[in-house]
Amino acid sequence: MEFKTGQIIFFNWNNPFMKLIKIYNKITYGVDGFAHCGIITNGGLDEIQIHEAIGKGFVKSWYPKLFIEKMIEEKTCKIQYPKIKLSNVEKNADNYLGKGYGFLDILGIGISFITGWRFIKLTGASKLICSEAVARILYDSSNKKINFEEEYKKPYDLITPMDLYLSEQLKNV
Repeated sequence: MEFKTGQIIFFNWNNPFMKLIKIYNKITYGVDGFAHCGIITNGGLDEIQIHEAIGKGFVKSWYPKLFIEKMIEEKTCKIQYPKIKLSNVEKNADNYLGKGYGFLDILGIGISFITGWRFIKLTGASKLICSEAVARILYDSSNKKINFEEEYKKPYDLITPMDLYLSEQLKNV
């Protein structure tokens, strides 16, 4: 499989935190769905560079291509890409490097889930969860044409991996 800059990669990791996200997905979307996502910023020969928000913050990671291909084969990973042409993806992603993880945004998603409030902004771009980071990078790299806040009528802080996965603005590889 060929991996290209700007593709969105969705993961199903298997740890306690991800299991909570899958419960949320099941209740909200009716499927276990995906619990993590990142954006491919370099589809090298043997390794794939992915920008992603993890517990230690927003980072640039390298994954072996064979590992990702195996996950896709096992259906624990899926790739999508934007319907709109992107530019400067890695540069735009690098702008968020070093930002802390948006633990409060997870709380905001929980509050929104319980109350139905869709206006909660807790950290903005100062702290990021995985899907928020990808959504912001796509917005920046599409000249503001890919706008998940507009599509879902909620702030980036509340955008989930499944929101991205189900978006009309992305399509399957």
